[in-house]
Amino acid sequence: MTLANQISLARLGMIPVVIWLLTRYDGSVEWPRIAALTVFLVAAISDAIDGYLARRLNQRSRLGVVLDPLADKLLVNITYVFLVVNPGLDTPVPAWIPVVILSRDATVVLGAYLINEYYTPVRTRPDVLGKVTTWFQMGGVVAVLLQLNEGFVMGLLYAAVGITLLSFADYFFAGLRQAHTEERTT
Repeated sequence: MTLANQISLARLGMIPVVIWLLTRYDGSVEWPRIAALTVFLVAAISDAIDGYLARRLNQRSRLGVVLDPLADKLLVNITYVFLVVNPGLDTPVPAWIPVVILSRDATVVLGAYLINEYYTPVRTRPDVLGKVTTWFQMGGVVAVLLQLNEGFVMGLLYAAVGITLLSFADYFFAGLRQAHTEERTT
């Protein structure tokens, strides 16, 4: 197993820790929020590190193609759900935000499956907009956990949702183009 994949697995392992810490935070003591922020930041930074190592050390693998984005999506989606249900945070996260983020991710995965199943193997391509989306989503989590000014936090969350929707449109139209250029297999 490559070093990059080990880092992705470690990021997956950090998700339950972040969630456990968020469930312990009720606003009465700060350590669970600060610890959740710290673990989340380490997990977010590990996303950049594993990608860099995979490219730099030529450790790209079929497992890594699945594992890295899976770890990112689970980290972001699950953390947002637990931010929504945590009443101790200074800035409450609207429930529709993780719905939008999770819907985008689920739709992209479903679309990739359908293209793969009925047309041709999906040509995945890491793109700048997808990475920017992930970083804005992660930045929203960090801003909430830092308990920054509510107006700033909400602006960042709305920006993350806007970029998420742009990214969805980009993936959607790329999928349509790929499906229309390939012959149907069934």
